[in-house]
Amino acid sequence: RDVYEHLHDVGVQLEPKGFAVGFRIEHPQKIINEIQYGRDWGLSVVTGRGPTDLVNQEYFTEAAKMTSLSSTTTTTTITTTTEEQQQQNHEGRLPVASYRLATDKAFDGTTNRGAYSFCMCPGGQIVPASTQDDEVCVNGMSFSKRDSLWANSALVVTVNPNDAILDPYRHVYNEGKSKEEDDDGHVLAGLAFQK
Repeated sequence: RDVYEHLHDVGVQLEPKGFAVGFRIEHPQKIINEIQYGRDWGLSVVTGRGPTDLVNQEYFTEAAKMTSLSSTTTTTTITTTTEEQQQQNHEGRLPVASYRLATDKAFDGTTNRGAYSFCMCPGGQIVPASTQDDEVCVNGMSFSKRDSLWANSALVVTVNPNDAILDPYRHVYNEGKSKEEDDDGHVLAGLAFQK
């Protein structure tokens, strides 16, 4: 931020641009594996890390038991095809699952905006990334083997230079300047908002 502030102070012409703001969300990796691969294939996610693989195995084994119990209590006979049997008994390995969400139709009451997941980190963790003493900022990371019990992703929404949420910040950088000098304070409104 200090580079943009300095450029503004010395008179370099700057133009505002849109940016995204949001938060990180953390999920158990086994849930993402199930959503992406289903209960029959979730057991095939193997990271090579004992505790992580054990949790995944226990989760999908329990899910299979629950499915088996619910199917035996019904009176309808269920015939399993050869393909379904192969899926349930396969020995392949699948990578740790990830996801991507995106829309440009997230309605905020007045405008459709972009909303999307960003930097999805399967098998990783949330880490601190603050650069100022008085702020909290986090980021996400994945371990090289994607072998954490957790997955995380940023969920963000777009903020455009003319959005009303930036109005209180439009002249923060021009306090104390004359009206003639205060013609482009809106350029740094996004930076003031982020602080």
